[in-house]
Amino acid sequence: MLAWYRHLRMTPKIVLPVTIVLVVILSFLTWQIQSKSSQAIESVAKRELSALAAQNGNFVRSLLNMAVNEAGALADSLEQSLKKGVIPSRETLMAMEEGLHLGNPELFGCGVMWEPNAFDGKDEAYRGVPGSNAEGRFLSYSSAGAAITDLGDQLEKSYYTVPKKTLAPYLSDPYPFTVNGKPIPMSTASYPIIVDNVFRGTVVVDLSLAKLEEIITGIAVYDSGYAGLITDLGLVVAHKSKDLEGKNLFDINRFNDPTAAAKAFKAGKAYTEEVNTKEGRVFRYYQPITIRGSSQHWYLAVIAPMDEVLAQANSISRMTIALCVATLVVLLVVIFLLIRSSVKPINYLARTAEIIADGNLEQPIEDERFGGEVKMLSTSLKKMIASLVEGIKKAEALSASAQEESRKAQEAMTQAEAASKEAQAKTQTMLTAADKLEEVGNVVSSASSELSAQIEQSDRGAAESAQRLSEAATAMNEMNATVQEVAKNAGSASTASADTKEKAEAGAQVVAKAVRSIEQVHQMSLELKGDMTQLNEHAQDITRIMGVISDIADQTNLLALNAAIEAARAGEAGRGFAVVADEVRKLAEKTMASTNDVGNAIKAIQESTAKSMTGVDNAVERIGEATELASQSGAALEEIVATVETTADQVNAIATASEEQSAASEEINQSIVQVNDMSRQTAEAMAEAARAVSDLAAQAHGLTELIEAMKKG
Repeated sequence: MLAWYRHLRMTPKIVLPVTIVLVVILSFLTWQIQSKSSQAIESVAKRELSALAAQNGNFVRSLLNMAVNEAGALADSLEQSLKKGVIPSRETLMAMEEGLHLGNPELFGCGVMWEPNAFDGKDEAYRGVPGSNAEGRFLSYSSAGAAITDLGDQLEKSYYTVPKKTLAPYLSDPYPFTVNGKPIPMSTASYPIIVDNVFRGTVVVDLSLAKLEEIITGIAVYDSGYAGLITDLGLVVAHKSKDLEGKNLFDINRFNDPTAAAKAFKAGKAYTEEVNTKEGRVFRYYQPITIRGSSQHWYLAVIAPMDEVLAQANSISRMTIALCVATLVVLLVVIFLLIRSSVKPINYLARTAEIIADGNLEQPIEDERFGGEVKMLSTSLKKMIASLVEGIKKAEALSASAQEESRKAQEAMTQAEAASKEAQAKTQTMLTAADKLEEVGNVVSSASSELSAQIEQSDRGAAESAQRLSEAATAMNEMNATVQEVAKNAGSASTASADTKEKAEAGAQVVAKAVRSIEQVHQMSLELKGDMTQLNEHAQDITRIMGVISDIADQTNLLALNAAIEAARAGEAGRGFAVVADEVRKLAEKTMASTNDVGNAIKAIQESTAKSMTGVDNAVERIGEATELASQSGAALEEIVATVETTADQVNAIATASEEQSAASEEINQSIVQVNDMSRQTAEAMAEAARAVSDLAAQAHGLTELIEAMKKG
């Protein structure tokens, strides 16, 4: 919402809030001054109005109470006369009445209204006499222009009934009284005559209110204000507007709060109110006027328009507003000039900063005439330029360093690829060795099968020799007759023995060959195990190299980030370095990703190598067992060969001594027995050899399966 304010230049940005603050402050001060001055002036004006009302009220009270006082003086005199029993004649009293009103021009007339026979007890004697009514009741009256001689018809008036009832003085409400054909506003003051707490009568004094009206209407209240006189019951006695005289203000609803006004009037208290009229807002002050000896109160009303009451306050307000506006204008001009003088060097520094931002770091800053915060800003700008230059140099150095690190990372990648190729070569060598080991296993299996067949054949030959020896033993008794047959059989036995010897020697050679092959396989397995161990070590070396590459990539990434930060500080001048730094950072991230891939591949090779080493260890163990069994087979075959050689020698001896058999039949029989035993032993040895060869074949088969598993793993 305040975006427009953020885009303002410094001068309006400062002047605008200052203006608003000054306007608010001055407006508040103006309002305070106007409010306080209006309240003070209004309070003073109201006090002046109350003083004016009190002053004029005193005059009105003295005039009204003058009539009451005159009536009271006469009443007191009559009371004293009655108490003392010195009662004047009626004629004397009537003369006193006349002298009373004639001696006071403010009074219109004077009279005494007695109760029947209350004056002199002679009412009967004064029937029809002037000053008495038809019954002789003394009701005399004297006036300047009235034809009334008695008050017989006035006995029901308030100025008689009220004092009789209250035994207190009374001032009647105004009433018109015609004199010489002209109505005159009149009010009657009556004062009761009381003797021994008994109402005897009342003295009445008529007061013309014409002069009082002139006095009331002549009261000046400001320019258009006025005064009025009312009774405590709201009846208008005198008013600027003649139409209101004789009317009751409560009846015509002239009060804002009639209840409060009536309550105040009844208590005889002053009453004020502000009323909105057609002419405007007016202030009314009602000043109570006490009547001597009575609970009655008349009120002098002072009415003043509030515009006139507050005219001085309004004038002060206008002057205050004008003064505040002038002050505001002067302050704004001064503030504008001060801000302008303060902003001018800042604008200069801003333009200089724009030139520097465009890449001109050699722009000079002339700040000799500056001071205060602007001087500090200029110094900071110089330091910033120096920092930018230094940052650019650092960024260039960091960029060169990043390129060097990138080159090193590239070399490390090349080394990693070479190591990977070497690992692949090692793996290929291991696979070749496994193929060779498989071939050896096949050879061992084949040789074992062939050896088993030859041993089986030798077993059959041995069995056949045993059978023939048995036949020779059986035919020993016939040897003499069949020497030729024995010689022939001996030759056959010699031939069979020679064949057996040859086969045994061949079997021994096969077993020896198998042993050598197994030893070669064992040696190759050991070499393979060493190669795989070395391969594992190379893989670990590659892992360490990849760690170094990863660290280099991390450092390169950090350097690229620092270079980007320095380039950002350099602003527009460092944008090119920021691009280079970003490319270096991307290359470092790619290097880290490739390092992770190579690391995963090396880890897989290490796991496969570990499995292969386990298989090779098992193969070496099995080959060792096969070598031992092959050695045992070789030993057994050597015994068989030795036995066969012995048998061949014996058969040759039999053939050579065939001519002596007839003579030495007993020796031949013994020799045959020995040959039979040897044949049995040979058969047993051949059986053992067959079992050994069978085990060798099984071991060779297991070796072949192990190699297949190695090749698959």
